Amino acid sequence: MMRHPEKWMTPLVLLGLSVSLVLSGGCSKDLMQADNDPPVGSRITNPPDGAALNSAVIDVRGRAEVGATIRILVNGDLKGTAVSYPAAQSEGGIGRFTVESVDLGEEGPKEIKGIVTDLYGNRAESDLVANIFLDMQAPPVAFETFVGAEPDSEGGEGWRTGLPSVTLIGLTDTTASEMRVRYGINEFTPDSLLVFPAGPGEPDAVRFWVPMTSPPLTVVNPDSTVIYYVEALDPAGNSSAEAVQLSWVAAGKETVISYDDSDYGSVQNGISGQAGMAFAVLFQAPSWANYVTGMQVLIKNDGITDPDHPTSPTTKPFLAYVWKTDGIEPGTHANDGYTPFEANVCPEDSLVTFYFANAVNITNNNDFPDKQFCAGYEYLYKNNPVLGVDTDDPDPRSFHWDWTEWVMATGHDYIIHAIVSDLQSHGGDAKTAVLTPRIVRVPIPTGRKR
Repeated sequence: MMRHPEKWMTPLVLLGLSVSLVLSGGCSKDLMQADNDPPVGSRITNPPDGAALNSAVIDVRGRAEVGATIRILVNGDLKGTAVSYPAAQSEGGIGRFTVESVDLGEEGPKEIKGIVTDLYGNRAESDLVANIFLDMQAPPVAFETFVGAEPDSEGGEGWRTGLPSVTLIGLTDTTASEMRVRYGINEFTPDSLLVFPAGPGEPDAVRFWVPMTSPPLTVVNPDSTVIYYVEALDPAGNSSAEAVQLSWVAAGKETVISYDDSDYGSVQNGISGQAGMAFAVLFQAPSWANYVTGMQVLIKNDGITDPDHPTSPTTKPFLAYVWKTDGIEPGTHANDGYTPFEANVCPEDSLVTFYFANAVNITNNNDFPDKQFCAGYEYLYKNNPVLGVDTDDPDPRSFHWDWTEWVMATGHDYIIHAIVSDLQSHGGDAKTAVLTPRIVRVPIPTGRKR
């Protein structure tokens, strides 16, 4: 009778492979003796328990005893098998396994179970379990409107604003865990949400508000057209987006606001204070202005002569401020104190002009009602600088801080002027923002089933 030696080779090769796997994994099991010990140390590393996934076909990875067979079941149905192979760091015989292309089926909750059996047929005392949720449907999202913008009166479908920032209002539902507006690496996130009920069995709807600022605008690049994406994302990584195109167009407005004649009249018409005191004027900005970018202050001669430099000015530094207001008098500071001049630098007997390092936004109506604000300076030194005053037809807008309260000046105006602009740049770089979005409106459902 003809023999078939190749039939005997297969089990011998498998036995040799088993011995090699065990030895390379550092396992202490003796293959020459019966092994009744179940495998230990097994676990599923991907997907993690409790994960939300958006792919119906995944690779299940984990750790198990080298040579062990792992069968993966999804909701009780066998979906794949793999053998644990030696790892670079075997951790005492624990290797790695990958069961490829595991089909999770339809959306919904899934129990991924791993049954581990070692080379001797011993089954692990506990099966590996990872409960996940398969979600392949993105949450809805829709652009609704803008706050701070008006429909384009020139016949376009977009919106127009003279503000340096607007608020976008969008809609989604409670299946979304994150909302944002994005362009490039720039991202704006909601500052408030409103959840309102949907129909029975549907997720509640969500309205969200996203503050957005204009991109940088300069004289060289006065216009900027940006495509923004209003996005909603869920825990599984699904996302939906709606494109909104906005064109920001610069205009370049800047003006100086003053209520005096910039002439102190006589040498006696000056005033000074002590450290901690302050002088301020209440201003009304034009409707197009969004920022206080700088000030003008009439600095008089302080009467001090520098013995080393007799012709040099000797005015001391001071802190320039913008104050919030209730429309009646100054309130709290709206900026950090700005020092426009170092010692012995500020011109004297001059209406000096300076710009803040950071312009002050006056578009918040709660802090600056009808774009009213106060501007002036605080003393750091006694009786220096000397501020010019105007005694001709005084306007009741000047105040001084006497360490405890604001007191209205009588009989004169402080010669302090405010420089305002439509954007925070200045000196010819100021711009007016024009918002022109072109959108496709997508009706948002009240919710959807999960």
